[in-house]
This record gives sequence, structure tokens and C-alpha cells, in this order.
Amino acid sequence: MEETINGTKEEKNIYKYSEFPKNVRQIGVPLPGQKIYLEDYVITYLKQSFVHAQEPVVVLLLGKNGEEKAEKAAFIYGAIVLEETGILEKGEIPKETWDQAYETIRRNFPGALVLGWACGVPMWSGSVDSQVRKLQKAEFSKENSTLFLWDLSEKEEKIFLWQRNMLKEMSGYYVYFEKNPQMQNFMLDDSKEPESIDGDYEDTVTVSMRHVIEEKEERKKNLQLLAYCGAVAAGIALLFGVHTMLDSTARIQKMEQTVDTLTEYVGKQQEDVAAMSRQAADTVQQIPFQSAENTTDTPKPSDAGTVSKRKTTGQVQPAQEKKQKTFLPSKGKTGSGETDVKRAERTSTRTEQQSYIVRKGDTLSQIVWKQYHDINDPFIYLSYEKKVKKANGLKDADEIYEGQCLVLPKYKK
Repeated sequence: MEETINGTKEEKNIYKYSEFPKNVRQIGVPLPGQKIYLEDYVITYLKQSFVHAQEPVVVLLLGKNGEEKAEKAAFIYGAIVLEETGILEKGEIPKETWDQAYETIRRNFPGALVLGWACGVPMWSGSVDSQVRKLQKAEFSKENSTLFLWDLSEKEEKIFLWQRNMLKEMSGYYVYFEKNPQMQNFMLDDSKEPESIDGDYEDTVTVSMRHVIEEKEERKKNLQLLAYCGAVAAGIALLFGVHTMLDSTARIQKMEQTVDTLTEYVGKQQEDVAAMSRQAADTVQQIPFQSAENTTDTPKPSDAGTVSKRKTTGQVQPAQEKKQKTFLPSKGKTGSGETDVKRAERTSTRTEQQSYIVRKGDTLSQIVWKQYHDINDPFIYLSYEKKVKKANGLKDADEIYEGQCLVLPKYKK
């Protein structure tokens, strides 16, 4: 924020020059020391104000002194014509004219300082020279104040600095090109077209520089638009990503709940299977077994030697018996006409059996006969009936009951 010439403070459209402009055009040969930079629109405004003048025209030059790297330079970016006539002849600017000028500066060039003045005269003469020096000393006596003179008859321009109470002609100055909305808007409001003019020749350099500046501004706007679009796209992508992440999190949580439910169900099933296995093992352990030797083939279901079912606590549990292989005798017929193979099969049936589960309608005699009868010794089973009673603690053959497990002694030839 800078202080304006009328002492007020403004915060927008404040120009500041801490470096030298990059886009410049050199006029003449500027010498080392104090440098003068005039913005292109100011040159255009001055020439438009002087070109058709029939009497001297006085213009205030507005701008800023440079800072930091551009400390020894004056940057003039604004200008206003004083409407009062006869100022040069009078040698002073009336207070009412200054008041009007300050108001115009406040409205259109906030923060600007009066850095000097410009004067356009129809023809240069000794009297004009004296009038110029008088007005300079009366109104623009501040050190390094700028004076821009324009001789309309000769189409000649000169630039001076007020130093040590005298005007010092400069050998050159710079025209710089920048976006200057303050001067541009002022020229539009003042009905002066903001275009560079230069007498009888086409200023192609100025046109080219303006074109370059406009292209840079256009590129800057496009980049800003692209940056804005990119930011919007990034925001949309971020929102979509957050939504997707939340949706995925919800799905994962749902899957975890499903896995927990399945795990709980499988665990319960495993516990049920283990309980059933323990119950089956307990049931099997309740059935006494007797080892069998020299067994051959697996007995047929119809034989008395198959493992039967036993009722325990209202359930029927299967009891699988062990089998041991034995060598079958060679084929041949015995004296009774029975082949050795058949006899071996019947013998295998008897010797394989370790226990017998009593069925409905069974008698002890039937069970013993099926297990121990021999065609060569028809009455051998009678001796085994006594052994079966003894092995099972039976005093009477009629004491057996359905589902009872009988231990059958080993058959001996």
C-alpha cells in the first residue's frame, strides 16, 4: 500500500516497481544514472493530446519512483491534461485546477505521484523557453522532476530532468510495455482510443510489443483456467475415491461378519462331530472282543459271525470286527465228499467270529450249531454249547435275550 498525492490510502490497483521492466524499447542513448521509463499508453496519450493543438498544452505525468533493484529510475504510467488555458503564459497552475487534477488522480490512478509534466507547443521560441523554465521552477521544482517537451512544428521531442535548480536534457529514455489498466481505462473514459500513434510512420515495434503482451496475458488466462479445471477434476476424483473407499470398507466389514458367522458355524459342527465320535467310541468300548486267528475271507452277512448291532441307551451302534488273513488249504475232497475249499470257508466263518449279537427268535442251540457244526463230527457243537454257556455265565440256555452280545470261544479242530 502506497500513499497517494492527496494523502489518502488506497489498497487496490497499486503499482510497485522493484525491478526493471523486461519488455522495453530504447529511445536515444540513455546515460548511466537516473533513468526515465514511460509506459507506451502514456506516449500514445501525449501524442494524441498534442497532435492537433493550436496553443500550448500542459499535461501532468504520474507514476512511481523505483525501489530496490530499480531504485534510480522513474516509472511514468499515467498522464492527465490540465483543462485550464493559458497556464504556460501565466507561469503557474491555479489552485482550482490542482484540486480538479487531484480528484481525477484519486479516481483513476490510486497511489500515483506527480513525477513531472509534459508540454506541447505549436512552435518553439525563446519566449516559450522562458515560460517553460518559469513554470518548471514554480510548480515542479522537486529534484529529478521530469519534463517532456514536444515541438509540433518540428515533430521533435525532448526530455529533461530538474536537477540542481536547472533543467538537464537527457540523451535518451525507455518506453516499456506492460498491462496498464489504469491508463487504458482512463483513455477509454476520456474518449481517446488506447492505440499507439506516431505521426507519419507506422510504429510496427509498438504494435508487435503490444501483440506479444496480449498473447502472454491470454496464455496466462488459459493456464489459470486449466489450473482451475484441474483443481475441480482433482476434487471430483478425491470425492469419488473417498466414496469408493467407504463403499469398499463397508463391503469388507460385511465379508468379515460373514466369515465370522461361518467360522462359528463350522466350529459348532466340529464340536458336534467330536461329541458323536466320543459317544461312538464309548459304545464300541462296551462291546468285548476276542482276537481271531487264521481267518480267511470276509464272512457273508448271512453267517452267524457278522458283527451285529447292540442297543445302548435306545440306539443301535455298529461294531466292526477285525479280520486276519490265513492260508486256504489246497483244493481236494475229503472222505465225506466235501471239498477242502468249502470246508475252509465254513471253518473261516467260525474262527472269524469273536462275538455274536442275539437276534429275535435265536436260541442258544441254533447259534452254537451255526458256529461250530462240522460235517465230519456232527455232535461237536454240543460240547461247544457248554463252553459258550460258561464263557457268558449262562446257567440256562433260555436266558439269552435279543440284543445280547455273546462271546464265542475259539473253534478248535
